Amino acid sequence: MFFALWYLFGSLVHVKFGLANNHIYERFGSTSLFAASRELWTTVVMPHIAFFALLLAAFEMAVGILILSKDRYVKIGLTASVLFNLFLVQLGLGYPEIQGSERDFLVNRLPTLLFALLQCPLFWVHFDNSLSTLLRAPLR
Repeated sequence: MFFALWYLFGSLVHVKFGLANNHIYERFGSTSLFAASRELWTTVVMPHIAFFALLLAAFEMAVGILILSKDRYVKIGLTASVLFNLFLVQLGLGYPEIQGSERDFLVNRLPTLLFALLQCPLFWVHFDNSLSTLLRAPLR
């Protein structure tokens, strides 16, 4: 449930920032591990950041809803979440002022790597009921 709520809240944050304060996304391009990714961020993403922020919000909303569902839909949501967080490992968390490879890893990459790894044990859990089913059960 924590991961689902994380994504649902995150989607609302990205709608707000994507529409009203989208310059905050600019710094993410500077912490990418790859020059091509930094260039892509500068030339493609930032000129259309409102669109990409809203796309990210829709993705996070979908992931949150999938994780709250049941059976294979939860696994699809978890897979999307883990892959997204692994993408964020290379992108970084937008702290370009961090100097040195150890500090960069600890600040820009480790949090998303841990977030991805914490979800991995959930792939072996059976999700026979959705959250809505579990919440309605005491009412019957």
